[in-house]
Amino acid sequence: MGIYLSHDSAIRYWLTKTGGECLPESADVHTLAFASGRVGEIKEARLPIDYSRERPLHVLVPNRESAHSAVAVVPHVWSGPLPGGSFCALSGQNCVSSPEFALVQMARGHSLPEVMRLALCLCGRFSISDSGRDYVGSRPPLASPESIARFLEGVPGGHGTAVVREALRYLVPDAASPAEVLLVAAFVLPPRLGGWDMPPVSVNQRIDVDPWLRPVAGASYFVGDIYIPSVRGDVEFDSYEYHTGRYRLDHTQARRNVLEVMHVKTMSATWGQINTFERFETFIRMIKVRFGIPERSFTYEEREAQIELYELLTDPAAVLF
Repeated sequence: MGIYLSHDSAIRYWLTKTGGECLPESADVHTLAFASGRVGEIKEARLPIDYSRERPLHVLVPNRESAHSAVAVVPHVWSGPLPGGSFCALSGQNCVSSPEFALVQMARGHSLPEVMRLALCLCGRFSISDSGRDYVGSRPPLASPESIARFLEGVPGGHGTAVVREALRYLVPDAASPAEVLLVAAFVLPPRLGGWDMPPVSVNQRIDVDPWLRPVAGASYFVGDIYIPSVRGDVEFDSYEYHTGRYRLDHTQARRNVLEVMHVKTMSATWGQINTFERFETFIRMIKVRFGIPERSFTYEEREAQIELYELLTDPAAVLF
């Protein structure tokens, strides 16, 4: 018998992975017949995360008879299909739900903006702390829009799949920080879901530097945080941690100058410019004016959705698991 981590526990396992850690291989598991929710077996299992009454362990079990109640364990019954890529192998017979499967599990009972936030993090290039929030460091993406779409093909009609499919319509991978998740969500979601009616974007897009500018640029290409190809506009998030000091200041200014000479318009955000909804709204409008993006008015319902999305993604008490 094995323990199959799911829901919050699986998301916690994946999102706290750092760039230097090895990722587990896919497990050839297509049934939960050997999944256990027994407290005794859980205690004996060498699991990669701890658990407690305040932060219980979430596991998958094959049926209600196997769903043993316990103070620090939350069993979940999954009766749908288990396509390839549903689990990754841990020690012994233990497994963790794959990022794609964990996303579907978490989607049930959550709004599309909440699912979108989680999908952006799983498809992003950053890890977060064990507290469930806050940037820790960079790492390769754990999933992609393509891998999520492939997984959904194997679980048609499963709980949570409908909202994940809708989120997939707007999902753009490669966000490099929680701040970029806020900007990307605001750019790609439609106004009815809190977006700002922006043109299509690319995230961490390669921008080749003209050869004659490379001595000043110090590189043959830049990577644009959020690039809008249709208007040749690049939106950067300049964190206080990585954009201070003489070298960083020189690099950041040289980058802006080079891009401007190449007719790539730039806008840079710092947390102080977007740390209230009013300031965030103003910054979005500044982007539209700077890049020549047509402005439009929003309905009362759209404005409420924009406020809700901003508050969801900036709530200092909000956690992902």
